[in-house]
This record gives sequence, structure tokens and C-alpha cells, in this order.
Amino acid sequence: MPIQNDEVAPLREDVRLLGDLLGETLKTQEGESFYNLVEKIRFLSKSARQDNPDEAEAKLLKLIRSLGDEETLLLARAFSHFLNLANMAESYHLIRTHRNYADDALFSQVSPLEQLIPTLFEKGIQKETLIQTLTGMEIELVLTAHPTEVKRRTLIQKSGLISDLLTQRDRLNLTPFELAKTRENLGALIESIWQTDEIRRVRPTPVEEARWGLAIIEKVFWHAIPQYMKALNHAAQKTLGTSLPQTCCPIKISSWMGGDRDGNPNVTAKVTREVCLLSRWTAADLYYKDVDKLVQLLSMKQCNAELRELVGDVREPYRVYLRTVRNRLQQTKAWCRAQLKGQKTPSPEGVYLEVDDLLTPLKICFQSLKDQKATSVADHSLLDLIHRVNCFGLSLIRLDVRQEAPRHKELINAITEYIGLGSYSDWNETERLEFLIRECQNRRPLMPKEMPLTPEQQELIDTLRVCADLPADGLGAYVISMASCPSDVLAVRLLQKEAGIKKIMRVVPLFETLDDLNNSQDVMDQLFSIPWYKADIQGDQEVMIGYSDSGKDAGKLAASWAQYKAQEALLDTAIQHDVRINLFHGRGGSVGRGGGPVEHALLAQPPGTVNRRIRVTEQGEVIQQKYSTPEVAVHNLMQYTSAVAEATLAPPPAPKAEWRDLMESMSTISCEEYRGMIRGHENFVDYFNQVTPAQELSRLYIGSRPAKRKAGGGIESLRAIPWVFAWTQIRLMLPAWLGTGSALNWAVNEGKEPQLQEMIEQWPFFYFFMDMLDMVLSKSDLRVAAYYDECLANHELKVLGTHLRESLRTTMDVAEHIAKDLPAEEERQQWRASILVRNPYADPLNFLQGEILRRIKTKGYQSSDVLEDALMVTIAGISAGMKNTG
Repeated sequence: MPIQNDEVAPLREDVRLLGDLLGETLKTQEGESFYNLVEKIRFLSKSARQDNPDEAEAKLLKLIRSLGDEETLLLARAFSHFLNLANMAESYHLIRTHRNYADDALFSQVSPLEQLIPTLFEKGIQKETLIQTLTGMEIELVLTAHPTEVKRRTLIQKSGLISDLLTQRDRLNLTPFELAKTRENLGALIESIWQTDEIRRVRPTPVEEARWGLAIIEKVFWHAIPQYMKALNHAAQKTLGTSLPQTCCPIKISSWMGGDRDGNPNVTAKVTREVCLLSRWTAADLYYKDVDKLVQLLSMKQCNAELRELVGDVREPYRVYLRTVRNRLQQTKAWCRAQLKGQKTPSPEGVYLEVDDLLTPLKICFQSLKDQKATSVADHSLLDLIHRVNCFGLSLIRLDVRQEAPRHKELINAITEYIGLGSYSDWNETERLEFLIRECQNRRPLMPKEMPLTPEQQELIDTLRVCADLPADGLGAYVISMASCPSDVLAVRLLQKEAGIKKIMRVVPLFETLDDLNNSQDVMDQLFSIPWYKADIQGDQEVMIGYSDSGKDAGKLAASWAQYKAQEALLDTAIQHDVRINLFHGRGGSVGRGGGPVEHALLAQPPGTVNRRIRVTEQGEVIQQKYSTPEVAVHNLMQYTSAVAEATLAPPPAPKAEWRDLMESMSTISCEEYRGMIRGHENFVDYFNQVTPAQELSRLYIGSRPAKRKAGGGIESLRAIPWVFAWTQIRLMLPAWLGTGSALNWAVNEGKEPQLQEMIEQWPFFYFFMDMLDMVLSKSDLRVAAYYDECLANHELKVLGTHLRESLRTTMDVAEHIAKDLPAEEERQQWRASILVRNPYADPLNFLQGEILRRIKTKGYQSSDVLEDALMVTIAGISAGMKNTG
């Protein structure tokens, strides 16, 4: 819903309040003179964006360069905290706005779906089709530990408390005393934040990352799912005149935390086992608490005949029946705890291993309450718990395992050489496939027990054996990164058999480079043409599309077009082979890694590829932005639901032939320029390492995995996250636009401007691409990027920097020219306005960071631990200002 000007007033008031309270904290904690210094820098920074920019900027830079190290750190902290407080206010204002637009405040989050359904009726969609779509919808969110969340968790928790207090302030009936008390509590929180060390001093372990993921489930999703289901059912009742079935729950939660070992040696078989069991224990503990509350609540003596037959002639039938459930949950917790302690004993009778064993008694109690006309009780506590069981199962989350394709090839090669079959690695693809198909169907083991293995090979087979021992409902997909051929998929299928996995994990190839995306159709066509394989997957295949590495490999425009074509081709192939395909989107938070508003992103997919189901990663800082509180989570879950419904029932049109031809030409031009710079320019790597804080990002300790897949190496071995992260810091944003400007310029010069405008207006894919380009360009800043060159680059590197900024300017000009006569989305104007407001606070952080890097590279880290801390604070602060990292 668009935000009108007068509706921004409460946001401005919140930002002003939080800023004033931060100022009061600075005065009391650091003194009046420091507060005045902050205000002076803020004034100069604002002036440098307005009336007399050159003079104000010169004064600002001179002042920053005169600061001591301690003052530099304090200033970085002050401006960083302001931007974080502004983000908290914006996040809360989003919910406030939707609440104000709601007819019924309890169900304020359903407005997108309630608005969509009448438009679908107008397009001829039948009521029965809509009901089938909602009840059959599968939206799986995969939480990942990708290292893009720079804030410490204790500060994230405090931001939630601030949101709660802002909610209190919005109550209309507050007395002056209550209003003053709320302000006082906000001030105390901000004072606590100021006195908290915002820097992570120790790199988190994979288990700690997984615990954080479980905490998000417990504190947010556990409460959000019942609210979401009430909102969804309310929308169905209001627009379709019917309630959704009790079993309906479109949302499922999975995780990579503790399972993603691609390039991360810290994720071991032991870690995966511990995380799965921790998740199962947490689920049992949460269910135990809920059932215990039900035992206290359901003191009724009347019940239906079904429940009476189960419990006999007792006074309080619900309590008697549910105590048995509670006892079994206690046994389940005890079993999980024993397993975590290393006691690999069989599960005793009474431990919950099948979700229906937990769900059935809850349904019996629910129906009995309904029969006794205790509808309010049934629809409140009991139905909430039923929805939770439908969503979370017995494992809370389903853990994916991810490993790179070469690891599987190495292990199978070791086996074939050991048993005298020759070198699997030397065989051609046909020979590998014949061997793998034969061995997958062979009942006898292939791998000798006494076979010697390298540590890496042992770790791989240990992981698979752990998966064989764990309850199958706690495991999700086995994702193969860097998949490039059919044998990559069948190799994992064979290794699962060798490890003794009874319920085979679905094997999901991840196509993530430009070549692999272009070849993905051929790979899957070969697999679907194998009768045994098609029968083995039971006609259902999941394929993952990689956004991060394809963008890093080919540039944003070429990668986006390759992703689109790959999805079209995969869908066509699946239809030809009568296979249902589910596309798993590996999107990151930043535009360079496939990020963007989900409602636009899903509608930008090729028609037919979103067929009631979608699987998508939620990474790093995006988890905190979209799921910070139950209310924010419900809003975003409803956005997903509405977008999937629309993409399924009213998909976008297929692109015209001339649009495709133009995209092909622009993709080629864009990729050539991008790769020519990244791979071909002799000074590019030096520029990246010298001018961006790429080398320093590893000191942030924001994730358990290394920044590179392999030690040493250049840009090609660097992961996509630090690649995007580093360019975002200096406001050049290179991964999201390099090559695009030249391609668009070529199209305009060829007389294709009307066609480009037609594509923006009529093709959601291209609209979304240009919209995200506009957002990136609004964050980019030529002046700030030039400042980093001035601080850190030698003459040769400055020449390259000038060229890159000229390319950025070209991209800005041509993108604005193409869109100049088109109606702009109000969201786009709001974002630009938000950036303009943030610049006076983000600019000092950029100028401080450039100066800090100059001092560090002149004196070295040993000269000042304070400087290193100051650098880390600026990195986090700029991330807050840009509202994303990698």
C-alpha cells in the first residue's frame, strides 16, 4: 500500500525521537564537546549535499583527517548507531502503515491477498481453483548462515525491544506519565546499546549459527505461524466465503545452518548430527510448553463419544488425555538429550517419531471441543498448536546438506581405483552414467569397509552415515553445488545408498555459473531420459538456480537473462518428460546476488515456473529485516502467499520474440564488458584489493565459513558475498551494474529505446531488472567512490577508478533516460527519499572508513587496535545505511 506524505510524519517523529535520545546519551556518556563534534560533522555532511558542496566537503574532510584514533572510533559508533535506530523506526513504520490501512486491525496483514483475489475473479479464475491453489500451496523458506548479518545478536534483540516500545507509544490512551515512562525506557535501551561492544570478537561456530536460527524459529516463527494462518483463513472467508481446511499450512521452514559444508571445513558430520538433534529437542520442548498450557486450560468435563471412549469415565477428559501427550514429549526431550550426549541408543517406546502420532490426539481434542460448542477455545489454543505441528513437524526445521560436486567425484574415484575398476575420474560421461545406474540398482555394497580414505573422503561418508542414522523427517534436500553433468546427481544417489540411507534425501543440482545455467536443460533431459531415475524420483524433481555465483561469473544482466532462460528450459523439459519440477531460488539479500522485493521477484519469473510452490533462501541480514518480530514476519509471509498465488493463477506473459532477441544481444555485450574488466584488466585485482575493504572483511567474524572456497587464488576463488559486500562499502556497487550501461547504451543507439520502454511496461522480468538497477544506482555515489581512490589508490589504480566511475555515470544516465517518460512506482520514490535522508549520516562513515584504511595501510594494524575497531564499526554502519551488505 503506498504511503502518503502525512503518513510519513509518524516515522519522522520516531526517527527524531530516537536521534534525540541518542544525542542525550552521547552528552551524558561522552561529554558536551563530543556531542557538538557529532553535530558539526552532521551539519557539514548535510551542507555537502546541498548549497555549497565543495566548500562544505573540504571542511568535513579536513576535520575528519585531524581526528585522533579514539575520536574516530567514537564518531563511527555514533553515526552507525543512528542509522541502525533509523532502520528500527522504518521497520516498525511498515507494520504501522499496514495496520492503519486495515479494516480490521487484527487481520491487517492480509490486504495484499484480499486485494488480489477479486482481480483474479475478474480474470476468470474460478473459486474452486483459488481454494485448490491456497490449500495446495507449498512455500518453503530456507534459512541460511550466509555471513551478511553484521550486527551482534544482543543488539538485534535490543532492536526488538525498541520496536515494542514504539508500539506502546502508538496507543491512543496513554497517560502523560505512561508516555514519559516509555520515553525513559527507550532512553535506557539506547544507553545500553551505546555501552555494548558492537563488534564480534570471536567467529561463530556452525552450531552457534544453528542455535541462532533455532532462536529465530522460537521467538518469531513459532508465534507468527498461528497469526499467519488466522490471517490467511480470514482472507479466504472474506473473499471466497469459505474456511481453509485444518491441515492447510502453505509455509514450511528449512535450514542450511549446520548442513552447508560447501567450502566450509567447520561444518562436519558431528555438527550436522548435533544440529538435527538440537532442533528436534527444541521442537519437543516448545510443544511440551504448549501442551502443558492446554492441560491447565482445558478443565471441561464434557467431551464427545470418541474422546470418552479413549479416556473412560474420568472427570476431566482433556487433561487426562493430554497428559499422555505431555509425557511422551518429555520422553522425546530426554531421548534427544541422551543422543546429544553421545548415547546412541534406540528410541524407546513413547518417543515421538511420526508427526501423525502427535497430531492425532490434538485433532481429537479439537473436534470434541467443537462438538461441545466450545468453539472459541478450539479455534484459539488448540488450532494454533495444530497449525504449528503442520508447519514445523517434529523436527522444527528440515536440514539440507550441501556439498560441492568434486567431493563426490573424488570419493567414487577412490572406490573404483581401490576395487580395481580403474579411474572413475578418467571415464567419459557415458561410462560414468552406465556405472552409476548399474550400481544404484545393485543391492550389494560397493564400498569395502576396510577401504582407506583421506580425511576429506572420510568426512563425506561420515556425513552420509549420520544422515542415515537421523530421523528422516528432520532432513531436507542434498544440494550439489557446482553441478554440471548428470553424473554429479547420480553420484550422490549412489553414495546415499552406500551409506545406508533408507529414505533417500532428494538430490538437488545447483546450477550457478553461466555455462552451467545454459547447460542445465541438457543435464536434466539426460537424467529424465533414464527410466530408472525417473521412477526413483517418482516424477518429482527439485533444481536450484544460483544467483550469486552466476552474477559474479557473468555480470548482473547476463546472469539474470541466463537464469530466466534456464527456468524456461527446465520447465519445458520437465513437461516433455511428465515430471513435476520445483525450482529452488538461491537468492541473496543484495541486488547483485538476486535480492529484491519478493512480490516483484516472483512475478518476474517465467510463466508456469511458479506452480503453487516455491523454495527460496533467506540469508543473513534479510532474515532480521523480514522476520524481526512476529508481526513483521506475518506481513512478509502474506506477501509470499499473495505473490505465489498471482504468479500461479495470473502468470506474466511470455516475452515477445523481438524482446528475446534484444536481451540476447544486450546479454552478450554486457558479459563481454564485465568479463573483460574482471578477468582482463591487468590492474583490476589490485584495485579491488587496495581500494575496497575486501581484505578487512575477514576480520568481521560474521560467519563460520571462510571468505574463499580455497586458500589463495584471486577473484575467481572469492565467494560472492564478500565480492558484493566490498563494492557496497565504497558505494560503487559494481557487481550490480558493470556491463549493463554499455548494453543499454548500445540498444538506445540502435534505435531500440521504444522497445526497451515497451519491455519495462509489459514484461515484469525486465521491469524488475530495471527497478532493481534503479535501486542500486540510487545507493551508488560517484563522489564517495572517488574519495576512496584519493585515499588509497596509486596513479595507475586511479586511472582505472576514473574509468569505472565513468562507466557508472554512463549507466546512471542511460537508465534514467530510458525510464524518463514512464510512471515510476511510488516505492521507488520512497526509497530514493530514504537514501537522501540517510546520506548525511552514511557519508561521514564512508569518509571515516577511507581515512581509517589509509592510516592502517600506512602504519599497519599493529599501530592501533582502536583503528581496527573503528574500521569494523564503519563497515557495520555503512551496511546499515545501505540496508544490505552482501
